[in-house]
Amino acid sequence: MKKKSFVPQTNTVNEIQEFVGHTLMKNKISSKKIASLELIIEEIITNIVNYGFKVKSNGVIDIGVDFLNHDMLIEINDNGIAFNPLEKKDPDVDARIDDRSIGGLGIFLVKQLAKKVDYSRENDKNNLSIIFDIIKET
Repeated sequence: MKKKSFVPQTNTVNEIQEFVGHTLMKNKISSKKIASLELIIEEIITNIVNYGFKVKSNGVIDIGVDFLNHDMLIEINDNGIAFNPLEKKDPDVDARIDDRSIGGLGIFLVKQLAKKVDYSRENDKNNLSIIFDIIKET
């Protein structure tokens, strides 16, 4: 597994996308798959940076990337405040925009794009594992 640690700041999303994107390009993954993964990363990391460290300093976000057959595993661990994104109720995407409550659409998109998403909280860290269906192209 390829791993790297990041400080939660405004530019962290871009740094993590670059780290994961470089790994994907090296493994000849299609640009469409890379775009989907970049969206997943943007949604998750933006939430972590904006909410997980709102009242906490000395934060760290650890990213792990690995390939499992035709899947990619992304592990995102942070020492921010506890938050399980999977407990968030899915938005009513059929409702009019004016009738929808604010928030939750990003997490909903992550769950739709990913093959599997798991969350745990251990040793004061949020641990999010995302499995994404990826087929290496030749």
